[in-house]
Amino acid sequence: MKKLKRLTAAAIVFILTFSLIGCGENESSGNSGEGTIKFGIIPGTIRTAIVLLADHLGYYKEEGVNVEFVEVQEATAALTSISTNKNEVDIWGQGIVPDLNFIANGSDLVIFEGTAAEGGAIIATPENVEKYKDIKEYENITVATVRADSAWVVSREYLKKQGIDINTINVMEVDSQVNVAEAVRKGEAQLGFLPAEYANKYADSVDVVYEVGELEPMYVCCRQVTSRDTLKNKESELIAFTRANIRALEYYQKEENRQEIISFLAKYSGQTEEYVEQYLFENRTIMTLDPNKEGIIDYYNSLVDAGYFEGSIDVAEHIDTGIYDKALSELVEKNPDNEFYKSLQ
Repeated sequence: MKKLKRLTAAAIVFILTFSLIGCGENESSGNSGEGTIKFGIIPGTIRTAIVLLADHLGYYKEEGVNVEFVEVQEATAALTSISTNKNEVDIWGQGIVPDLNFIANGSDLVIFEGTAAEGGAIIATPENVEKYKDIKEYENITVATVRADSAWVVSREYLKKQGIDINTINVMEVDSQVNVAEAVRKGEAQLGFLPAEYANKYADSVDVVYEVGELEPMYVCCRQVTSRDTLKNKESELIAFTRANIRALEYYQKEENRQEIISFLAKYSGQTEEYVEQYLFENRTIMTLDPNKEGIIDYYNSLVDAGYFEGSIDVAEHIDTGIYDKALSELVEKNPDNEFYKSLQ
C-alpha cells in the first residue's frame, strides 16, 4: 500500500450516528481526478478477489477507469461514507446484510454488481458431523451464529421449505465468528453457521457438515453497492469498472492461470497459498459478478421472515442491473466469438 490518509469521521458520525473506524486510501492504477472509482477493501481479505485481480492485470487502465483502493476496517465505515456522498468510498463489495440494513434504514444505496455467491458453512464437532447430515435432527437443538449471518439465514429458509419446525431451534447469537466455533466446540450449541473461510480456520476443533451452497446453490452472498448519486454521476466509470471485472472473471476461470492467481493473492493478503487455494478454488465460494436481482429480493424477504427487518421498503428499487448488462453487452459486441462472455448473458 502507498501513502495513506484517514477518512474524516466526525461529520459522518453526526449525520448517521454510526461509529466510523479509520480508513486509509491507496493510490492505485493512476492518479486521482476525473474518472476515478474509490473501492473500499478490508486489508488482508480476498473476498473481492476479482476486483483485486482486475487491478493486478491492468484491466482498469485498459478499460479507461482509474480505481483507487481505500482501506476500511468494517462495513459500517464504508457504507456510512457512501451513504453521505463524502467521496472517500464509492463502492463497497463485501457482505450483503450490512447493505440491506442501511437500505432498510433509509440510505439510498443501490446494489449493482455481484462479488461472490454461496460461501457459508454449517459446522459441528467431528463426532456429530454424520448425525447432522440428516436435517431432521435440526429440530430441538441450539445453533450458534453471528446475527443475520448469511449461512444461517439461507439455511433457516431451506429448513422451512423442507418441513423442519424452525420454531423449535434455539438460536444463540454471538458477537464473533470465533465465538460461534467456540460454542460448538464446548457443546453449548450443536451446530454453528459461519463463512467458509472461518470454518476452515477452526478446522482443528470443528468439521463442516454442509457447505450451505450444497443445500441452496448460488444463493446471494457479497454484492457490490454504491450510492444512487454515484450510479448517476459515474455511470461510464462504473461500466468500465465492470467490463474490467468481467475480463478478470474470465481470467480467473482458466485453469492455467490458477497458480499465478493464488501466488498473487497470497502475497497481497498475507495469507498462505494453501488458504487462498482452498478459499477460491476448493470451497463453494463462487466468484460471480451478476447482480442477481431476484436472488437479492429472495434474500431480503428471508431476512424479513426471520425478523431482522420490518420489510417496509421495496428492495427492488435499490437494485440496478443496467451497469452489468451494459458492460457485458459491450464486451460481447467487441468480442463476438468469446464464448465466456456470451455464456454470462
